[in-house]
Amino acid sequence: MPKGSSKSTAQIQRLLEERRQYEAWLARLSAAAGATPDQVRGRVRADYEARLEAVIEELKVHAASARQAIEQKQHHRAELQRKEASVAEKLTETELRHAVGEYDEAQWSQVHKDILAELVAVREELQAIDADIGKLQELDALVRDKQPPPPKGAAPPQRKTPQDEMAFIKSVTEDDKGAGPSPTRASGAQFQPVMPTETPRAPSSVRAATPAPAPILPQAGEGDGDEEAAKTLKCKDCGTMNLPTEWYCENCGAELAAM
Repeated sequence: MPKGSSKSTAQIQRLLEERRQYEAWLARLSAAAGATPDQVRGRVRADYEARLEAVIEELKVHAASARQAIEQKQHHRAELQRKEASVAEKLTETELRHAVGEYDEAQWSQVHKDILAELVAVREELQAIDADIGKLQELDALVRDKQPPPPKGAAPPQRKTPQDEMAFIKSVTEDDKGAGPSPTRASGAQFQPVMPTETPRAPSSVRAATPAPAPILPQAGEGDGDEEAAKTLKCKDCGTMNLPTEWYCENCGAELAAM
C-alpha cells in the first residue's frame, strides 16, 4: 500500500470532517432564534460560507487523485479477499489434521494461534480498505454532484401560486363593501339611474355592443290611468309617451332624450 495514498486519504478525511462541521454550523445558525442583529448574523454566516467554500475547493484538488486511489484500493481489496479465503481454508485444514491426531495439543495450540492471527490481520486490513474506499467515494460524489451556489445578492424569483393569482384577480375585480359599482359593472344594462339629470351622450362603441335591456312594461291593474297620466316623455321616433324615468322607448326601443 503506497504511503502517499494513505496520506492523501487522511487529508481527504480531514477535509470531509471540516465540511460536515461548517454545514452543521450553518444549519444551526439558520435555526437559531434570538435578538442577534441582522448584520452580526450575516457576518457570521458569510464567514462560515467562505470557509466551507474553501474546503470544497481544496477537496476538488484531490478529486483526480481520489479516483485513482479508489481503483488502487479496489484492486488491493480483491487481493486481500483472495488471501482471506486461502487463510480460512488453511485453518480448516489444520483443524482436520488435529482431529485425526497429526498434531498433539502443544503443536495444535501453536499452529492454530499462528493461522488465526494471520486471518485476523487480513480481515482488519480489509476493513481499513473498505473504510478508505468509502471516504474516497464520498469525495467523488461530492465533486460530481456539487452544484454551483447562486450568486450572492440575487434572490431566486418567487413563483406565483394559483392562490396568489386568484387573490390578485379578486382584488382587482371585486367591489369593496359599501362602495359603488366598478366601471365595468356600471356600464350597459346593469346601470339604471333613478332620475336622469342630463342629456345622455351618444352611445359609444362599447355601449352599442352591449345588448339593450328589455323595456320596462307597465303592469296592468287599477293604477293604469295614473300611470298613463304620468307618461310625459314623448319618443321622437314613434311618438309613444313614456315615463320620465325611462331611457328607452317602451314601444320601439329608441333612446329617449331627457325633458
